[in-house]
Amino acid sequence: MGKKFRNIFVISIVMLTLLTACSDKQTDTKQDDQKETSAMKEAEDNKDSKDEPSMEEMLASLPEPTKTTVELANAEAGMFSGQDYDELTPEQQKELLKQLKELPELGEEPTGEEIELYWRKLLYLFHEDYPNPAEVLDELEMESFGSPDIKDERYQFKENLNVEILLDASGSMANQIDGKTMMDIAKESIGEFAEDLPEGANVALRVYGHKGTGSDQDKELSCKSNELIYEMGDYNGEKLNSTLQTVKPAGWTPLAAAIEEAKNDLLSYKGDKNTNIIYLVSDGVETCDGNPVEQAKSLGDSDIQPIVNVIGFDLDAEGQNQLKEVAKSARGIYSNARNQSELKEELDKAKQIAKKWDQWKNSAIEDASSQRYDLKLKNIPTFGIEWNQANRYENLNILKTLTALRDEEQITREAHSLLSDLADERFSFVSDLNDELRLELRSLADSNFESVKQEIEKKYNENQHN
Repeated sequence: MGKKFRNIFVISIVMLTLLTACSDKQTDTKQDDQKETSAMKEAEDNKDSKDEPSMEEMLASLPEPTKTTVELANAEAGMFSGQDYDELTPEQQKELLKQLKELPELGEEPTGEEIELYWRKLLYLFHEDYPNPAEVLDELEMESFGSPDIKDERYQFKENLNVEILLDASGSMANQIDGKTMMDIAKESIGEFAEDLPEGANVALRVYGHKGTGSDQDKELSCKSNELIYEMGDYNGEKLNSTLQTVKPAGWTPLAAAIEEAKNDLLSYKGDKNTNIIYLVSDGVETCDGNPVEQAKSLGDSDIQPIVNVIGFDLDAEGQNQLKEVAKSARGIYSNARNQSELKEELDKAKQIAKKWDQWKNSAIEDASSQRYDLKLKNIPTFGIEWNQANRYENLNILKTLTALRDEEQITREAHSLLSDLADERFSFVSDLNDELRLELRSLADSNFESVKQEIEKKYNENQHN
């Protein structure tokens, strides 16, 4: 009995020892697991911290606010420039606010750096396309066609006048403005323009992107669609209009190929005996992997000596920036048309050249001095109006966006007030710059055209022609 008891006692001691050991091991394992979890969480927090850019990095990623006429005139247009905040689609407003909500929320006492960050982002999104004085002179050259003050041979009277229109027929031209498709607006405007050309002037029409669809499967077909549907020759209203009616907005945008083909269309019309005007009407950027800027330079440098007018039709900022480069490379002029009236206005500029050419051909212009330009009366007032419109758009859009951010509690009332003050200060400052610039242009108006052009282009050298 005693022996049996001793055996039970020994077994109990062994079991107790084993249980204690297991318990200690489990405790150690649990502590190790907790340590490991804590270490992993700390590492993850450190990773997240490293992924988030510092304030210094965020500020450096955005351009500094433009502060001079040169900076304003040469800055790229913002993503939402040229559009009224209230007229943005719900999707566009959502995208706009999304970009701003990527920034840290602003509390009751925002730091100077936080305010600067929001200010830079707002200007990056809304910076308007301010008119450049160098571009004003480009337009003046066109308006002063035939003037002895203009030394550029492209703007002198020649024996023949030829106008070729390149029309974007990509799918986006089906979008509507004021209840009409952009394609219908373009067709009507082109038809009216051609009808008013004087007898003896030649006209041609090339369309591109008019086949296939915008799908990836049709990309090759659409990008190869580039057709001279009305060959260079006298105006025939019935023929031109019936040809125009066959064009439907369809696919992709082979812009570079269209420019290249336009050069080929005009190869036999050398610039020594021909005034060659090209109008490029597009509502979007190149989508067929071509290089429209390179092709535009080749066209501008050719002995065709073309006067190139690029019209961005209701374009976003990205499209405007690309087409400006196209115009610049061709030594041409870029204009933005947001509706039918503005498109007609741009086409009318070529009609004025045609009218002067017709008068010259019929010896109606006997005194060359009658063609002298008047910088004060023509372009300076227009320049000032366009500058002020850009300034007003920029200011109102920033203020409306700030109100939306405040209402959605992304920024506090204090932050809203500070940023609104910056917007109003900028509006006044940019208005003052406009007054100074107009006075500067007026002071140059008594000089001859070439002197004015050299001085303006020297100052606004980012826009000099290559």
